[in-house]
Order: sequence, then structure tokens, then C-alpha cells
Amino acid sequence: MPDQSKPGGLPTRIALPIFLVLGGGFIALLLYFLSIGYGVGGSVFGDGKSTTTQQAPQSNNVQGGPPPAVMAQVQTLRARIAAHPEDDIAIAQLGDMYLAAGKYALAIPLYKQALKVNPKNVTAQTGLEQATAGLKAQNS
Repeated sequence: MPDQSKPGGLPTRIALPIFLVLGGGFIALLLYFLSIGYGVGGSVFGDGKSTTTQQAPQSNNVQGGPPPAVMAQVQTLRARIAAHPEDDIAIAQLGDMYLAAGKYALAIPLYKQALKVNPKNVTAQTGLEQATAGLKAQNS
């Protein structure tokens, strides 16, 4: 005849306090980590102790025009295109810069040049469409 006794394990009066202590410790540890992550004393955004405010970098560009960083990028792209006239990516990037500045008449020839080098350049295709539409809107 099979044994009909209870399955093994700790009695409830012993297992329940152990479970409660371990569960409470886990919740306390979780709350501790949350307080570190979201507390005033520290977070992913800084230590919370810094009271200085950051100011925008000052530009020495007195006459107007694009910021020095943008001019440096334009010069870099122009040099890259001069060294590698078949670089459709650099040509399209320069076109994108003119497009972003609203200089559609300067962007359109660059996109056409990039498409002549690589007719499958999606960036140049999209940029040409946007620049053409922008030029039409600007002239009307």
C-alpha cells in the first residue's frame, strides 16, 4: 500500500517567518537601490550637488553667419569632395547642410551631382525633392 503521509518540507510555523524575513529584506534592498537611482543625492543626471549653471558656448562670430563649428564642417566636406569628387555621400551631406540652412538653390546642384555619381543615393533623392519644393515655395 502506498504511503499517504504529507509531503516533506518545513512546517508552516518555521517556513512562514523565513519567507517573511527574506521577502522583507528583498523589498528593503530594492527600495535602497531605487533611492540611490532617483534620490536627491544622485541620479543618472548628476550628483544633485552641483549648483552651477552651464552657459552656451560663446561665439566670436561678430558679423553673423553660421557658427564656427558649422563652417569647419562645411570646409571639411568641401575638402573631402575636392579630394574625392566621386564621394556621393559627402556631396549629399553638403547638400543637406545647405538644405537645412534654407539655401535651396545651392543644395539642388549638389544633390544632382550626388545622383549623377550614384543614382541610388536615397539621401540625395529625398534632399533634391525637398530642396526643389522649398525653392518653389520660396519663389511663390
